[in-house]
Amino acid sequence: MTHAHDLLHALLAHARPVPAADIHAFAAERFGEAARFCTCSHQDLSLDELLPIMQAKGKLVLTEQGWQLNFAEVCAH
Repeated sequence: MTHAHDLLHALLAHARPVPAADIHAFAAERFGEAARFCTCSHQDLSLDELLPIMQAKGKLVLTEQGWQLNFAEVCAH
């Protein structure tokens, strides 16, 4: 299972927003088509389940350019 932090780090390394239409391909390229995600408080999430959680926690923001990190809300553990 891939931790959500790994997705956040991949977005950080990408250094630019990932268009909403491309986020599934972005994640699949890095973690595999069947990737399941976990957070510190959730288990066995699809990408479609994970994104709203990360958005609600303020860690990801969906802008006109696409998904991007909110650096102020990304934890360091």
